[in-house]
Amino acid sequence: MSYHLIGMGGIGMSALARILLQRGEKVKGSDIRSSALLEQLRAEGADVDIGQSGNMIQEGDTIVYSTDIKPDNVEMKQAVSLGLPLLHRSDLLDRLFGPQKPLLVTGTHGKTTTTALLTAVLIEAGIDPSFVIGGTLRSLNTNGRAGRGPYFVAEADESDGSFLKTKAHGAIVTNLEAEHLSHWKTMDALRQAFARFCYQTETLVWCCDDPELCKLAPKGASYGFSEKADWPITRFVATENGVLFDLAGYEGIELALFGKHNAQNGAAVFALARSLGVDEQAIRRAFRSFSGTARRLEFLGAAQNIEVYDDYGHHPTEIRETLSAFRSRIGERRLVALFQPHRYSRVRDLFEDFLSCFSEADELVLTEIYAAGEAPIEGISSEALYERLSKTLGKKVRLFLRGELEEEVSSFLRPGDAVITFGAGDITFAGKILLDKVRDRQPKLTVGVLFGGASAEHDVALMSAKNVLRHLDPALYTIKSFGVSREGEWVFGEGAYESVSQKKRPDRKFSAQLIEELSTCDVCIPVFHGPRGEDGMIQGLLETLDIPYAGCDYRSAALCMHKGWTKQVALMNGIPTAPFFEWPLSFWKERPEALLEKIESDLAYPVWIKAVHLGSSIGVKRAASPAEALEAAALAFSFDDTVIVEKEIVGREIEFAMLGNDRVRVGAPGEILSKGQFYDYKSKYGALAMPAEVPAALTPLEAETGIDLAQRVYRACGCAVLARIDFFLDRNGFYWLNEVNPFPGLTDTSPYPQMWKAAGIGWRELCNEWIILALHRHRRAIR
Repeated sequence: MSYHLIGMGGIGMSALARILLQRGEKVKGSDIRSSALLEQLRAEGADVDIGQSGNMIQEGDTIVYSTDIKPDNVEMKQAVSLGLPLLHRSDLLDRLFGPQKPLLVTGTHGKTTTTALLTAVLIEAGIDPSFVIGGTLRSLNTNGRAGRGPYFVAEADESDGSFLKTKAHGAIVTNLEAEHLSHWKTMDALRQAFARFCYQTETLVWCCDDPELCKLAPKGASYGFSEKADWPITRFVATENGVLFDLAGYEGIELALFGKHNAQNGAAVFALARSLGVDEQAIRRAFRSFSGTARRLEFLGAAQNIEVYDDYGHHPTEIRETLSAFRSRIGERRLVALFQPHRYSRVRDLFEDFLSCFSEADELVLTEIYAAGEAPIEGISSEALYERLSKTLGKKVRLFLRGELEEEVSSFLRPGDAVITFGAGDITFAGKILLDKVRDRQPKLTVGVLFGGASAEHDVALMSAKNVLRHLDPALYTIKSFGVSREGEWVFGEGAYESVSQKKRPDRKFSAQLIEELSTCDVCIPVFHGPRGEDGMIQGLLETLDIPYAGCDYRSAALCMHKGWTKQVALMNGIPTAPFFEWPLSFWKERPEALLEKIESDLAYPVWIKAVHLGSSIGVKRAASPAEALEAAALAFSFDDTVIVEKEIVGREIEFAMLGNDRVRVGAPGEILSKGQFYDYKSKYGALAMPAEVPAALTPLEAETGIDLAQRVYRACGCAVLARIDFFLDRNGFYWLNEVNPFPGLTDTSPYPQMWKAAGIGWRELCNEWIILALHRHRRAIR
């Protein structure tokens, strides 16, 4: 038999063509434009014509068409005039099922991903299904295949009612929303159609998180986050590689997809597959290795540290859920969403819903509605959508003509961005064009590195800054240097680092010219250790100038640089810290003996006496007797106007490297191998620096507990972008907070970069992360 498919380049039609070819049928077809799919079909044996003409229709053809092909199509008219058999796409699909048992997936959205995942599971289990997917299965680079197993997996299309033509052996219903009302006319008619689909299915799995499906209360097994589900998702964790969840007694299911909606899709497939007797381990293997489908959060490439993705989403719920998953995937990069609305009727029916689905985007770009053959509807346009969105999103939303889209968007992209195109129209071609334009433009950010400072830790700050300057990528950043001498004088421009590090007296004070130069920076990295730099003063300056910067903000920095305040916050949040008290210089001057009395009444020896605002290695001394306490206090007061006295904790020194704002990550834990000795300045930075063991030799429970405590401290102290949090781990396995470093040391011997290197993040990527996080914190700040 000869089949002629009108519109054979469509994702659904091309899958049917493939199965026909694999079953030995003669296949030919046409489409109005060439595509990669058509070229693949030609290579697989199909006769492909570009353009449509009645001359392409021949006696003996069976004509296959979709709902989008109207009766006045030239090829349809010729087929009718010749009296040739006509098959709607769904009728051909029903015929192709043959003796294989249909496993169908339907719903307003989520069909393609769920169908592809179910297919991947059956293939991994060795069942060899036939399948038709509304997207290309990346692992096989195909959207359709004729298998020899007992099952045929396919999407069931509710848009035109064709999903009712086949009684399913097994089916998944993902959701039910107001969509395709141009066909169904009323929501009630759509509900009745879904009820019928569910009724005629033998083994049904449906999502009870969906309110409309809950109203239907169909037979079969329910799944979802609801406690009422037959297959409840009882734990959900977003991971670096996707999601992890527990499902109805099955623990630790790993799925290489992002977002809570994909945990629901995974739960549906897991439930149906187990109901069909599929091996649990085969399901788990397929989930872990699943590479997804084309045009579903598809990564297109990267240039200038700008990532570009493409997604088919064109319904508000799809967009909202995909943006949430996308945020999980990209972390805190600037999220730039490009949206091409699809069909005037959809924009009209869902206009209000489109106004609230883009909240996760940092920048939203609209372009003209893709008509898909529809006539315009008065009052419905991208301009109208833009006008309404502007009232809530303000300058975050822009509108460009489709022909200008790539040029305009590429003009404001910058390193660290993540771009996603949304729509069922020709916006799918925009991503790769954007990448080409970015490669041509080579956009850069201007990064200011501030360093030095009038602190006892000035030299350490210079060593840290030297590494930052060395590892910032000059292909991505224009780098400007701003040094602060020990005397607090500023120098900037070429040679700033050499001037400060060589102790040449700067000839420029804080000036209007300095402010102008700082204001040219897109973002700054203030590399200071100790007072008048790390303690919020420089951060406050940058806040005043409205310049994004890496590190804790001025409030958090001030808190963390005051050891007593940090410990008070820790105790308020149930985090253990050594017993302590603070002692001001005025009390010390009045009667030094009072300090000794306080130690004996509150703490007992041995104790550590520290300058409250400095790092852990300057102005710090152990005291095991009153005489040593007087000596230690005198040392600490020579650096600060307040000291902190702590009860000694005997234990290992465990440190945690922190990174993030909204999503906090922790590097590999490190341990200072002090062998019971004090970790002083020379032990940290000199030629005889104590080694750090990274990763630290911790049990899984010790590592998990320490990471949890470090994250709690980080959030409780309001830290952002980066910090290092240090603990003592005593002989009984208990952690005690030592201190928080709001801008940790970054020297050649510093543990912080070592801990991230062990976690897979090198120096250059670390610098990129700080800049991404600094910009994100600035965007989300409440002003």
